[in-house]
Amino acid sequence: MGKKFFAWSFDDGLEQDKKIIEILKDYGLGATFHLNSGLFGDKTYEGRIGNLGMTEKPAASFRSSGFHLLSYAPHFRIPEDEVAQVYEGYEVASHTCRHVNLARCKEEERQKEIADDVKTLSEKFGYPVVGFAYPYGAGAKESREVLKAAGMKYARLARTREGFKFPEDPLAMPLSCWHISPKTFDLLNAFFQTESDEDLFFLMFAHGYEFDFATDESNWSKFQRICEMVARHDDVISCSIRDAFLYHEGKKELQ
Repeated sequence: MGKKFFAWSFDDGLEQDKKIIEILKDYGLGATFHLNSGLFGDKTYEGRIGNLGMTEKPAASFRSSGFHLLSYAPHFRIPEDEVAQVYEGYEVASHTCRHVNLARCKEEERQKEIADDVKTLSEKFGYPVVGFAYPYGAGAKESREVLKAAGMKYARLARTREGFKFPEDPLAMPLSCWHISPKTFDLLNAFFQTESDEDLFFLMFAHGYEFDFATDESNWSKFQRICEMVARHDDVISCSIRDAFLYHEGKKELQ
């Protein structure tokens, strides 16, 4: 019988990650955090349409007490002098230096955004960074060789897939679910109930600021409920994306 793996994947390195990590630790769950090393400490506000963050406004010019057509949540990135402590014990992965759309970059910029981010994060956290998430889910085709050269073992897209098998192409890895989906709990239950001779992998994605939206499908209570569901299943191994691949490939022993 195959093993079942579950990983959370969070983007942008936000202040909300501190609360996220507290909750993950309460439930004994693993996760991967994708950071932009060129944006440490950057502060903006994210405006939403429905459950989606659609526009950013710089904090310096944002008036929280003024009238806004959209609802906004803070999108404050953790300062550089705090990140090592905040993410201790969790996998940190790359998300480009400055969160650029890799499909729209020139080759030289694409190489620099990826290589410099991987180098900076590896030095900052003291281990080789081997994971990546495409900003805006874009640029997989254009970035493949650059990612290989930078030592990336996997790269996460923003689109979802059907089924729970490990991805055939780790450098174009779809999600199992974005937490804002109304099908989140149906998909989780399907995963829990699936039995297979092969290893299975459920990859759940979120931005921390989305929990502050407090909509029906994007809120802190839903995040905690997901964590609680996963923690109740002793046959599910919750870990980082990196460790899920290492266990799956037989390069790391199960604890």
